[in-house]
Amino acid sequence: MRRIGQRTRRPGARGWARRVRAAMVLVVCASLVVTACGRSGDEDERPFDPTATEAPSPELQKYYSQRLDWKKCEDRNLQCAWLTVPMDYADPGGETIEIAVARKRADDSVGSVVFNPGGPGSSGVDYVSTVVGQAGAKLRKNLDVVGFDPRGVQRSAPITCLSDADLDRFFSTDIDASTPSGLTTAQTAADRFAQACLDNTGPLLAHVDTVSAARDMDVLRAALRETTLTYLGFSYGTQLGATYAELFPDRVGRMVLDGAKDPTLSPSQWSVVQAGGFESALRAYAADCLKARDCPLSGTVDDAVGQVADVLDEARAHPMRTDGRRALTGTLAFYGVAVALYSQGNWSHLTKGLRTAIGNGDGTYLLWLSDRYLDRDGDGVYTANSIVAFLAIGCVDARGDADPAAMAAEAAELKTASPTFWRYFAYGAVGCANWPVPLPEPLTSYTAEGAPPIVVVGTTNDPATPYAQAQSLAAMLDSGVLVTYKGEGHTAYLTAGDCIQDAVDDFLVDGTVPEDGLTCE
Repeated sequence: MRRIGQRTRRPGARGWARRVRAAMVLVVCASLVVTACGRSGDEDERPFDPTATEAPSPELQKYYSQRLDWKKCEDRNLQCAWLTVPMDYADPGGETIEIAVARKRADDSVGSVVFNPGGPGSSGVDYVSTVVGQAGAKLRKNLDVVGFDPRGVQRSAPITCLSDADLDRFFSTDIDASTPSGLTTAQTAADRFAQACLDNTGPLLAHVDTVSAARDMDVLRAALRETTLTYLGFSYGTQLGATYAELFPDRVGRMVLDGAKDPTLSPSQWSVVQAGGFESALRAYAADCLKARDCPLSGTVDDAVGQVADVLDEARAHPMRTDGRRALTGTLAFYGVAVALYSQGNWSHLTKGLRTAIGNGDGTYLLWLSDRYLDRDGDGVYTANSIVAFLAIGCVDARGDADPAAMAAEAAELKTASPTFWRYFAYGAVGCANWPVPLPEPLTSYTAEGAPPIVVVGTTNDPATPYAQAQSLAAMLDSGVLVTYKGEGHTAYLTAGDCIQDAVDDFLVDGTVPEDGLTCE
């Protein structure tokens, strides 16, 4: 019997980051497996509207007509199922793939809310328990919480590339791509990674794009017997939601996009925006740290930020010792610093990592943070394919300008936007330059004309999806409604308090549209 496994987050004040560029999720292993004890009761007493399963074309009708065979999971509070979709929507009679789905039934269910935790590459199946544990009581009481692994992610025909040992080398090596020899080295490594993804994943690699994933969501909506899609998307999940809204505006129900990403930005533009977001988050962290007695930083905020930059530079020049066999390189140190900036609740981890690095020249704790970023356990096993899927899906969706002069110009912009982190965003276009599958036809608009109100939530000092992105997406959507959280961290609904949570719950459950421009603190 096929299994749907689950990993759950360790609890924390804000939780760990949903991957946008390369954020990570702190997880421990548990299991969510389909048991052999029979059906768990997928019957739904709500009235069924036959129009819910009408397909966009006759060739897709067999997918839209399917029913999910819900079975109890090993976690008896959850149910698991598989959704069948075409690998290539241009060839619906061809090869199929299966999408892993999990849900938590509501006590007084009036429908379902489908969510995506971000990425691309993060697992919605893994995240069901977190959403259930942290969502508002009103949502949990009235809506079934449904998570899925998008195509190419974790259980849903997962993208596979390098071995664990090769991934260690790929993610830890410091390369100065600003030099001709360094650029050649970087391109060679990127091309090897891309070819390995094609060799080990096969033809699916050409079909892990966001548009295809959005089409899968409409098949899921039909299989849930919902006439419209009620959806909660975090981070990259906002791009996925906006894509769905553009493709199926008449099927949009109550949609919330939290930690919004502007889907019209080029990879180069996005790198500059996000690098600036991390720089701003680092300054906020430094200002807060300097108030504490145990802060390893000193002087002004500028001085403190410079001291963090010194740690990264030192690790690049002379990888730091750790208590294991691996040293902390500059790239791994960046991962360790960046991941803690996603949530103010995790700033204490950054303080601990910097204290040991600055005080003792010991990179052990920053390396531990980096491993959480990469979903790597203490035995060297990559327990999820989230970072691999992130890279692959990104390259299928869009590719930056890999001309050396263009990348050098981008590097100069990055250095201005983020004097601390710029080099870890620069020359990123080499990663997709020779990606071995064609680009799909891009969407030309994200207005979602005809869709009902779509709520866009932005946090004013969000490091991964800076606030201006929420403003852009809300303005771009014909029916966009902007809700603002004044604070730190990436995304707001699960962590920012009652004001945001009540506004989102009232909208998702009752359809009460929040006031455009609502601001919560």
